[in-house]
Amino acid sequence: MEQINPTLEVHRSREGAEKSKASPVGMRRPPSNHLRKGLLSLLIIAVISGLCYSASRFIASLKQAPKRVEPVTRVHAVQAYVTERMTVQELITGFGTARAMQSVVLSAQVAGEVIETIEPLKIGHSIRATQVSTTETGLSKRQEGDVILRIDPLTYREKLDRAESMAQEAQAELSRLEQEKLNLQRRFKIQEQNYAEFSKEYNRIKGLVQQNVLSQSNLTTAELDLRRYEDAMVQMETELNLLPDRIKQAESRLATQRNDVELARLDLNRTTITSPISGQFSEVHVERGQYVRVGDPLVTVTNDKQVEVPVGIPMQDYLKLVPHINSGHYPQATLKSAGHESVEWKGLVIRAAPLADSQTRTVDLYIVIDNDENPVPLLPGTFVTVSIDGPIHAGVIPVPRDAVYQDQIFTVEAGKAIQKRIQPVATVESILLVRETLAPGDQIILTNLDILRSGDPVKVYEEGVQSLRDELLRYRLPTLKVLEREPN
Repeated sequence: MEQINPTLEVHRSREGAEKSKASPVGMRRPPSNHLRKGLLSLLIIAVISGLCYSASRFIASLKQAPKRVEPVTRVHAVQAYVTERMTVQELITGFGTARAMQSVVLSAQVAGEVIETIEPLKIGHSIRATQVSTTETGLSKRQEGDVILRIDPLTYREKLDRAESMAQEAQAELSRLEQEKLNLQRRFKIQEQNYAEFSKEYNRIKGLVQQNVLSQSNLTTAELDLRRYEDAMVQMETELNLLPDRIKQAESRLATQRNDVELARLDLNRTTITSPISGQFSEVHVERGQYVRVGDPLVTVTNDKQVEVPVGIPMQDYLKLVPHINSGHYPQATLKSAGHESVEWKGLVIRAAPLADSQTRTVDLYIVIDNDENPVPLLPGTFVTVSIDGPIHAGVIPVPRDAVYQDQIFTVEAGKAIQKRIQPVATVESILLVRETLAPGDQIILTNLDILRSGDPVKVYEEGVQSLRDELLRYRLPTLKVLEREPN
């Protein structure tokens, strides 16, 4: 039911009466319907707004104030590395394959049939080379080595006999010429004496002819005889002058024949095959009854008393080692084979290659291992990993590279992360060596480095403390060796 405000109604009545008085009779207008509707709409809106406001105040009075929660400080759980001051040595690592320092391939130097071999002519059989020793009295004593095989020497013995016969003929020819030279010299001397005597006789006859004691025919006869003596002497002199050239030719022939003898004897000796080194057969290419040609490989003899391992290392590591090698202080190396970690060999780096490999950008070092000084021999062909003793750094604190973030580290101090800047004195693979900034026993944070800020609370969990030993165990080939630990 619509409610009518009495005040509004009285106001309307008065307003209507005044309008009735002021208006002439016959000029009265009816009230406007539009005005009534507008006023009614405003009234309704006002009523609804009041009701909404009252309802919102009532609901707000029912709402409870939120409880105040105190902020909680976040503590980061981290893993830490405990520092130690120590003396360490760099280990330069690499790998290579062992090979024998002495290995020789014996090849046939003459052709022929193999008529005799050592027993057994098999891989692994040991042989002994010819050895020369000195006795207590200073005399040399020669001990012949083992004969590996023989090639049929019959043909080469015949060649030697023929060469020796021809050499003897050349020697006889030379001896004959030398004797002929002596004979001509004696005859020439006699001929000179005869010519001198007959010259005197000719002069005597010439004087008698001038005195008309003898006729001219006697002088002519004497002159003809003198010319015959002169011709004979000239002929003998010519032969004497030619003899040195003939003797030289004979000497040359003799030298050639003697060379042929030596070559034939050398070929005969080459039918007996011996080894210049002691060792074992590593390869056998021939057997008894086989015909071999010059240059055919027969056997390979390997001496495994000493083996060497070429190892390629980067240039920066080469620069650390080459001064010691050149001065004769050869660095020591430790070698291990994959799958046999309990067995290791000791050797020395004795030389370095003069050129670097342009493809791998490494330089080869050569490590020599004396098998007599190792309990287990290192066999040629074994693939090994190598650790070479490098420079020594005293009084340093090793720091893992993983603990460095943007050239800085975080340490744990009083339960908070403190940021510090370090200056490494050396870098060894994944380990930085520091002398300043840190002290023994400091805890360096290893994890959550990207979200930590200096001063953040941190907590090191019990199983998260590591040392240098734990860090080195991560690598298959350690790059550092601890020589001495300093007390904290």
